[in-house]
Amino acid sequence: AAAAAAAAAKLLQEQPTWLQIDPTAVEQLHELLAACHSESVRDALLQGGQQLLLHISDCFHQGKDNPGFCRQVCGLLANPWLQHMECHHLLAAIAGVLVELGQQQPAAAACSAACGLTYSQQLQQLLRAWRAPEMHRIVGLLQQYITLTLYRQQAITPGIEAATQLLGLLETASSEQALLEPADFYNDAVNEPDFNIKEDYKRWSSGSGLFSFCGHSWIYDPAAKSRILQLENQMQQLAAFESSMMQALMGGARESCPFLLLRIRRGAYLLRDTLMQINNAKNNGSLKKPLKVKFIGEEGVDEGGLQKEFFQLLVRECFNPEFGMFVHSDETHLHWFHASSMDLDTEYELIGILIGLAIYNSHILEFQFPLVLYKKLMGQPLSLPDDLAELHPEIHASLGKLAVMTDEELAGMGLTFQVETEAGFGERVAVDLVPGGSSTPVTAGNVQQYITAYADHLLNGAVARQFGAFQRGFLRLCSGKALHFFRPAELEQLVCGGRVVDLSALQAATHYDDGYNQHSAAIRWFWEVVHSLDDAQQKRLLFFITGSDRVPIKGLGHLSPPFVISRNGNDHTRLPTAHTCFNHLLLPAYKDKDTMRQRLLLAIENAEGFGLL
Repeated sequence: AAAAAAAAAKLLQEQPTWLQIDPTAVEQLHELLAACHSESVRDALLQGGQQLLLHISDCFHQGKDNPGFCRQVCGLLANPWLQHMECHHLLAAIAGVLVELGQQQPAAAACSAACGLTYSQQLQQLLRAWRAPEMHRIVGLLQQYITLTLYRQQAITPGIEAATQLLGLLETASSEQALLEPADFYNDAVNEPDFNIKEDYKRWSSGSGLFSFCGHSWIYDPAAKSRILQLENQMQQLAAFESSMMQALMGGARESCPFLLLRIRRGAYLLRDTLMQINNAKNNGSLKKPLKVKFIGEEGVDEGGLQKEFFQLLVRECFNPEFGMFVHSDETHLHWFHASSMDLDTEYELIGILIGLAIYNSHILEFQFPLVLYKKLMGQPLSLPDDLAELHPEIHASLGKLAVMTDEELAGMGLTFQVETEAGFGERVAVDLVPGGSSTPVTAGNVQQYITAYADHLLNGAVARQFGAFQRGFLRLCSGKALHFFRPAELEQLVCGGRVVDLSALQAATHYDDGYNQHSAAIRWFWEVVHSLDDAQQKRLLFFITGSDRVPIKGLGHLSPPFVISRNGNDHTRLPTAHTCFNHLLLPAYKDKDTMRQRLLLAIENAEGFGLL
């Protein structure tokens, strides 16, 4: 107890370095207190903490300034007993006082200004001083408090609000220094499927000023964010649907279809038919209606499966190298805009609309852009030249070598601030990276400027026109507030899905019907065959049963609707069939495992096209 008191005194004593906190001292204090099993020590610490908080709060409201307030309250977080439920009231009080200090009420702000920094600035600087292990412990305490309180109270209490706001300050400090992973800030209770995310979204979007977890979107995991985005899109679709119906009823409009109906021919006509109809929909304001796809000459009814295949086929055409709009790297397997002076603004905008249309209608797409694209779409600043590494690893490595060259070595290379870029049809033109670039040699003194300018040219300048049109199209459908909840990597996962097929998760969530259960011989053989498939065959199977070979952001264990296997007779010559709209597999009861494997492989290797069963 004496050692703990000495460590506490060292931590909280007033000194010229009042704005600093010693992470080592905090960790030592935590270890020493944890080793004390005395109830009297525990009670004294809890009582002292409560009295300190009351004193600080009173001083704060009376306009009495003390530059050590923030540091003293931060020090209270080292109390090891805060993890126990009986001490959660103190944790909530600590969070409340820290948030109150950070919000800077006018009276206290004037007093604190005399110290050179506002309490908000002091708090931010102190939180940045935490090391990863200690920050991880504090984040865990706050997460535990939020989760248990939500489960017990089934309501958002003032303590939950304060703890969430303090978590937000920690999330900001962590992200600035890359201390913790984003997943450390996801809360279990908030991300449970039965959490009323719809009500939380309504509170946030109403502008009422009421607390909402949507105002702290880092607390949601990607799957929950996807649910919010889907909810927002469904509300927009419903509004467009109702508006169309009302116009038809009131005005007798010719174009009264409440859906965005695309009538498409397969093959060489698919892309032309699509772009023409999307352009018409853009002009008549139909893009936000619910999507329906009709393949001309086929009987299939679109309950979602036709749309899945439509987007699969469309992506193949849009990113076909012969089309000339995107280039594909054999080294990185990534697509990027084709830098040229050709006027393809309309085409790029329409493709941006198509990608936005897929997100808007909850479909995933089979293409691969570098992460930098999603940064640009969300308006985030790029990290140059680091963001070039994924798209052009060789160029990035070469620029790294330039950075350490001497003046003599750079002079020998004859580099200037001018580069060549493609203008179309193989023609190349010179582009200055800075004004007068052709006459500005690269030296050891300006090589960092050259590296940054060249990376900026490749990622921004050379494709500014193409990306600008693409982004305009994308934002026509994806400009809602919920899209900005996503980090760039999460947005990439939303657009393209995952590439790791977890069949164990799919098996665990599968439902059975028409006489099948998990112990049926045919079902046991089915899963044995499925788990023996190679990666390519597993993706074909996923495409066969869901209409897409990509894993949705929520994972295969949370397909909507859930995957169902139904018995489809005993005909051993019949192939398995699937309702991709409903993730429903019709599987005959084959006589043995070999027949099951043969028929299943034949089916998944020939899975394209729709009809009515």
